[in-house]
Amino acid sequence: MSKILIIDEKGFSRICSSLLEFEGHMVETISNIANLTSRLRNNEFRLIITSYYNSVSSLEEIKNQNIPIIILTDLISGDLINMLKSFGNCYCMIKPLDYKKFRFLVNEIMSNNLNMQGGYNIV
Repeated sequence: MSKILIIDEKGFSRICSSLLEFEGHMVETISNIANLTSRLRNNEFRLIITSYYNSVSSLEEIKNQNIPIIILTDLISGDLINMLKSFGNCYCMIKPLDYKKFRFLVNEIMSNNLNMQGGYNIV
């Protein structure tokens, strides 16, 4: 079974992990992005969830992996939009999250029900 990788942001991942595990997904959380490259080599993740400001330095590594990503952010800025344009399969959600939409989006991505041909979507 494919897993979801959550890059932790000050404990916020506990909420996301709980919601997604309740939905039946396997979730792994990391807080040390120094381990990110080695974790991504195993190709075991179908989705990555992270926050924009928390992991700007790791986003370059993530976008080279061709793994769908959900980026959580407090606000939309020009810098964020420019960064999103460089991704091939990215979804951006504004905090505070609508947890119903969040769970729906994750379930659609994990079941391959979304037909996104690259680029980004703001949800």
